[in-house]
Amino acid sequence: MAAAFGLASALSVVVLGDESGYLANLDQQMKIAAMEGMWDTEKAPASFNLIGFPDQENKVTKGAIKIPYVLGIIATRSFNEPVLGINELVGQAKIKIRYGIEGYGALQRLMKDRNDTNARVLLSLRSEDIGYALLLKKFTDDVVNATPEQIELAAWSTVPNVPVLFWSFRLMVGCGFFFILLFTTAAIVSVRHKFESRFFLWMAFLSLPLPWLAAELGWVVAEVGRQPWVIQGILPTFLGTSSLTTTALYISIAGFVLLYSLLAIVEIFLMVKYIKLGPEYVREN
Repeated sequence: MAAAFGLASALSVVVLGDESGYLANLDQQMKIAAMEGMWDTEKAPASFNLIGFPDQENKVTKGAIKIPYVLGIIATRSFNEPVLGINELVGQAKIKIRYGIEGYGALQRLMKDRNDTNARVLLSLRSEDIGYALLLKKFTDDVVNATPEQIELAAWSTVPNVPVLFWSFRLMVGCGFFFILLFTTAAIVSVRHKFESRFFLWMAFLSLPLPWLAAELGWVVAEVGRQPWVIQGILPTFLGTSSLTTTALYISIAGFVLLYSLLAIVEIFLMVKYIKLGPEYVREN
């Protein structure tokens, strides 16, 4: 039962991951491009970088081994729609920042004069891009009069940490495919009643940390990939800091650490206990 449930779960994660890739490309195109270390837009359908070595400073991914068509099919569900690269997305961000500056300026004018009709019209046209203008607050207090250099810096700040995202995603996916192998092996072992196989028992035992590792890597992909946004295109991370005090944060973190440490102790105790009893005890009971 455990082998069947585990295999079904591992396979379902592949389906859910495929759907997540498609949805991310709709709303977080920079995240997809950074996950793939894809600096330039490729001809559709885009290939998937199986492995490579992203160099964020030089804006290139070295030694990339590509699987044709895979990324384009996953991200766009088509053979003719391109997946935009980092450089092109940064270019789009520059345009949105300039539009956002106009909207930000119009908002400032409306705050001073609610009857400013021209400002109201301009704000309605540029309101969707004001979040991009807010990226400039990291580089200047005078958003409306930002220099081209500051706009350039703000546009490139929309690129997350590419190497961290690239490798976190691949390690997470690697864990997922390993789980399919593990539970397939478990199903074969259970059907043949070969529970005494030391190879399988060691493989299962050494795999215990991997679900936790995969889950944490998933959070890294989610949170690093969304940078610099708390709300995509609206609120930058550095403007979305919590109002909680440092003391309150330490208390809450300490509470979580204590609770999960106790649960970990109980879990390890139970696992060690039943590992020592062995598979014969499990079959008899």
